[in-house]
Amino acid sequence: MVQALHRAGLRVGMDVVYNHTTASGQHPKSVLDRIVPGYYHRLDARGEVERSTCCDNTATEHAMMARLMIDSAVVWARDYRVDSFRFDLMGHQPREAMVRLQQAVDRAAGRTIHLIGEGWNFGEVKDGARFVQAAQGMLGGTGIATFSDRGRDAVRGGGCCDGGPEQVTRQGWASGLHTAPNEAVQALLAAPGAGPAAEYGAPALQRAADLVRVALAGTLRDFSFQTASGEVREAGRIDYAGQPAGYAREPGEIVNYTENHDNATLWDVLALKLPLATPAAERARVQHLANAVVALSQGIAYFHAGQEMLRSKSMDRNSYDSGDWFNRLDWTFTDNGFGAGLPPRQDNEGSWPLMAPRLADPRLKPAPADITWTRDAFLDLLKVRASTTLLRLRTARDIQERLTLLATGPAQSGAVVGAHVDGRGYPGAGFAGLAFLINAAPVAQQVAAPALRGQRWQLHPVLLAPQAADRRAAQAAWDADTATFTVPPRTAVVWVRSTTSP
Repeated sequence: MVQALHRAGLRVGMDVVYNHTTASGQHPKSVLDRIVPGYYHRLDARGEVERSTCCDNTATEHAMMARLMIDSAVVWARDYRVDSFRFDLMGHQPREAMVRLQQAVDRAAGRTIHLIGEGWNFGEVKDGARFVQAAQGMLGGTGIATFSDRGRDAVRGGGCCDGGPEQVTRQGWASGLHTAPNEAVQALLAAPGAGPAAEYGAPALQRAADLVRVALAGTLRDFSFQTASGEVREAGRIDYAGQPAGYAREPGEIVNYTENHDNATLWDVLALKLPLATPAAERARVQHLANAVVALSQGIAYFHAGQEMLRSKSMDRNSYDSGDWFNRLDWTFTDNGFGAGLPPRQDNEGSWPLMAPRLADPRLKPAPADITWTRDAFLDLLKVRASTTLLRLRTARDIQERLTLLATGPAQSGAVVGAHVDGRGYPGAGFAGLAFLINAAPVAQQVAAPALRGQRWQLHPVLLAPQAADRRAAQAAWDADTATFTVPPRTAVVWVRSTTSP
């Protein structure tokens, strides 16, 4: 399989889970504890196996458990030619062990093997309680990347583990926060004595937009811009749930994403958060905006299988054991899986009252045309990203020197995010400059860019092509005299400046 994928010009990444096993002790499915009892698993003060990962945690801080992890990764890289690894709950592993693993696989393969992982900081190892973790903010300089929840949560709204009404009321930058309040939020706003503007109004939208901007700039801790408060702040000093919003030293240490195999898919999240009357075609556009944030951000772009075809798991938020009925992908692009039935009881039962009426609502089921439009628009995004290194700047210094965020500061609407990237003299840029804007509002927006006054900007060739999927993008405009961009409703637009333009 790896050989065939390599022949097709693809690299192969492998998902690996070293932080826990399904069983321990003398359980019939236990392995490691039957080799050396009490050694391979992390124990608490009572001598019981820690289970913060919801399974039986391994002790990768122990020499032989770390060796098991490193030696097996070497085999995959050296003998099977696997090109990269994605580590489940990597924050439960020591930074030191992961650095040794990086060195070992690179040496064995004779090339760089890219490592990415979930750097969540929780459980018995939280905040370095047992060792320096391979977690967010602790891997600077290693080249090992962590998934960033900053942009994900800002775009989608809420957090990974919301339950109850919060799944509906916590809208995000793309899912209607302030620009399209859903029925539940409207009821809260209309309640006697309610004062939730800070949570649901323009200030909340502006704060969410600032978090999206942090993602656009590679989640670099030292990148500065004018926030909605009017203060110029480094991203490492912007708050995200009590943590620094920016934490990476280099763009290669960040994985940008808005959908993954864990938690609900984008389509299913939008089924909860967008107003119920939102047409399926507009829902597809919102999903495209979330895809565009990832495609146009500095750092590693990561997309979940089926994200480009409006994949639904019928609102299942943890489908690892749900079978093909909830996990299937329809490669005929006629059905996205929404409405297959109530998802399994485990992890979902508490939300069944919210899910059931939506799964039965025909307005939330996309037509084949919605699916194919999203697919084609997504492929255009990939073409745009591949066309220039300006969307893949290699170092933090490159980003600091070349990327300028647009539509920032206290005067911003909050509905538009974007940036200008200077391409002059940059290897592989292809353009003298690139600018992009993403408008999450259901109405057109104008953005002033005085630093670009007098310059000639045109739509990216991919968006100008007759076969471009998003015809609405062609309605975008640039006025060189007033230095104003006009962005159509719920549209992502990319402009370029040729190397011969003034």
